[in-house]
Amino acid sequence: MTLRRKLAITTIATSVAMSAFAGIPLSNKGLAEKLGFDGVAYAAAASFPSSTVTTKVTALRAALIETGGLGAVQALRAAINGIPNSTKGAIAQPIVEKFMKDIEVGEQPAKSAVLKNLFVDALSLTYDPNLTDLEALRLAYNQELSEYAAAAGVSDLTVEDIVSYFMLAQEEAMDILESKTLTQLAALLTDPEGFNELFEQALANMPAGTNPVKTVFLYYGITTEDVQSTISALKAAVNNNETFLNAALALFAAYEEMTDIDTPPVTGPSTPPVVELPASVTELNKKLDELKDKLATASDEEKAALVAAAVQEAQAVVDKLSNLASTVTVENGKATLKLDENKALSAIAGIAAAAAALQAATGESLPALNVTIDFGDVAEDNAEIGLSEAVMQQAASAGLTGISLKVGGLTVGLPVGGTFSKAVDFSINKSDASEEVTGGQQAVSQVYDFNLTVGGVATTSFSQPITISIPLGNTEGVDTELLSVAKIVDGKLQIQGGKVEGNSIVESRDQFSSYVVVENKVSFGDTADVEAWAGRAIEVIAAKGAINGKAEGVFDPSANVTRAEFAKMLVHALDLDNINAKESFTDVKAGDWFAPYVAAASQAGIINGRSAKTFDPYASITRAEMATMVARALKAVHGTADVANVNAALEGFSDAGAISESLKQGVAFAANHEIVVGNNGQFAPNASATRAQAAVIIYRAFNFEA
Repeated sequence: MTLRRKLAITTIATSVAMSAFAGIPLSNKGLAEKLGFDGVAYAAAASFPSSTVTTKVTALRAALIETGGLGAVQALRAAINGIPNSTKGAIAQPIVEKFMKDIEVGEQPAKSAVLKNLFVDALSLTYDPNLTDLEALRLAYNQELSEYAAAAGVSDLTVEDIVSYFMLAQEEAMDILESKTLTQLAALLTDPEGFNELFEQALANMPAGTNPVKTVFLYYGITTEDVQSTISALKAAVNNNETFLNAALALFAAYEEMTDIDTPPVTGPSTPPVVELPASVTELNKKLDELKDKLATASDEEKAALVAAAVQEAQAVVDKLSNLASTVTVENGKATLKLDENKALSAIAGIAAAAAALQAATGESLPALNVTIDFGDVAEDNAEIGLSEAVMQQAASAGLTGISLKVGGLTVGLPVGGTFSKAVDFSINKSDASEEVTGGQQAVSQVYDFNLTVGGVATTSFSQPITISIPLGNTEGVDTELLSVAKIVDGKLQIQGGKVEGNSIVESRDQFSSYVVVENKVSFGDTADVEAWAGRAIEVIAAKGAINGKAEGVFDPSANVTRAEFAKMLVHALDLDNINAKESFTDVKAGDWFAPYVAAASQAGIINGRSAKTFDPYASITRAEMATMVARALKAVHGTADVANVNAALEGFSDAGAISESLKQGVAFAANHEIVVGNNGQFAPNASATRAQAAVIIYRAFNFEA
């Protein structure tokens, strides 16, 4: 994770929260209100009135779809909608009190109640792109808003005034981030007051007098601190830091996307398809609406049972919708799958609706939402499928994490959003593996050749990895732990790794080519001294291509491991390769062999530099650094939680006090999960790690199960 993106986690979350409070229309009725709550037909896109603000809103929403972030913002919306009204009123109190400055004491309770209701209604809106929801809000509270605006010298407050103010605040925050040097960003990141200063600067940079909202805020003495405390309270009420951060990063990525393009983004077809929610979702929504009333009077034990039942029922509805209807035709030896688009759009909308309704009613979230398109057991060696732009954009808008294509025993998991935001045409060709192809290594699968076009353009690399699950053939007499997916390049094999799961091997790919699974036996002649405790680990991790010998047959187990070497081992073993990843270390050049691994590890939040600017790639990695990198990687891959009691996890090491404070959590995690162990009651955190030790750590991480 880059320093700039780390800073965004703390700062852009503010912008997301302001959006939630002020009403920036990041979703429409079709994607939220009607999608999740009343089950009627909706339009997948809408025309926007012509204005500067709505043009910006259109561009922002399109960028969220393009980058695959709309679902994350919608998840935050659903979480906010799930906050009890009493809590929303309490969150509003600090700002509401400021508006009482000109109100007679006897009238303050009634006026205060009106403002709290306004706040609650604002948080409950879904903000359609035509701004009609916000207009309705303004009309409902027109008299009160007019009174407060008039006292501040503002003749009227329009919906566009409100939206424009918070759009400008977000834009100013983005401009500040882009203008900072790495040194300044590092200072902001480490300074506890950095976030407040940045937030204050963003608001201060907005031109005075250009927006009535700012004038009203200044008149009533509503300060940055007031907004900050409100945002903090809102975040605490959501009680899910990950939901906030995911939405924050999604918004940050969307602004980056808007900065990178010069032409207005495409928002969809001029005549959008009309989609009707499945009857099962409409019925589920009714039950969940009724559940809210039951939960209000239920005991804690009853609530737990009701929520568990609701989650189970919602999951059942989603599972049923997740297999998209399709038909397969065969002609000239090629199987072609045709998706029933209307049913697919309806099913995807239904999945999102069920998840949103469950979140709003119970606060519970369903696990990653995927859909499956199954060819069945086709005999043909060639298969082809096309997914329309409408389906891909609907999937991104609904917050799906992926679309699984199944052909016989082969499964290909396509992400949604990012690269996969336009029409996708995907073809698979399989053939028998010959010794000429495998170079004499034993093949345990057919050769699979993948071809992909996105928006009519041939595509071989992606912003998000594709997951392939290749079926294994006859494995009799084969050491399955040494199996690896191999990429065929110019007639030679490049070992990629992969993990055997059942009768398949799973591997994530950020590029496409031809692949085959082989038993990759690698042996070294200098590992006898470490064979008892590291021999198997070295053999397996070498088979996966995550660690190489120093020369033919030479492993050099006692040699120290550099920071760059360990980054490569970890990224390769845990399937974190990302060809599009970026890093900003001055001592990592684009042509360095380790640059893509450092970039991937940095972007995934696994590694930090030795300073704000340098990574120090050639320095020996310490045992504490190694444990911390592994811990961060496993948490990124598996979503595993931090250790609750760090001191308890480290109490078995007599030298725990020598572990740097910044590394203690990582070492505690690795020790608690038996990824690392000490020697004679000591961890030796600052000792350099050897290649044999690194192989063992990587092996344990590779086999880790959350």
